[in-house]
Amino acid sequence: MIVTLDTNVLVYTVDDREPERQAAAQEMTEALRLAGGPLALQVCGEFYRASTRRLLRTPWEAAQISRNLMIAFPVFATTMRAMERALAEAAAARFSFWDANLLCAAEAAGCTHMISEDMRDGSRVGGLEVVGAFDDGAISERARKVLGL
Repeated sequence: MIVTLDTNVLVYTVDDREPERQAAAQEMTEALRLAGGPLALQVCGEFYRASTRRLLRTPWEAAQISRNLMIAFPVFATTMRAMERALAEAAAARFSFWDANLLCAAEAAGCTHMISEDMRDGSRVGGLEVVGAFDDGAISERARKVLGL
């Protein structure tokens, strides 16, 4: 089982407006890091954008955190084949383009599960399944299981 995280989980790690979700996200991120789980380069870029726009972090601070993520985790990127699949998924209205691109790239990189707050729990792309991140602010039981917590 190879697990990865969606951007929204990582954004909560630095969002002190919701302390319960922040603690849960930090626990999930640390569990993934200790397990050697990968992150998508797309997630590192989306993290930068979300933290500068939504959380009003300075560009320098957001860039530094994104760089640290790329150092702390093995990273993967989309491929031409994954992009073609993502375009088909988006055209079929199964996912937004960026979610489809992330899911297809993760599946191509060998991931079996992606923990996300905003993608539907249980949805699939090929051999990859989306797992809901939270349950009332705490880590969901399914996320706990795939992370081995």
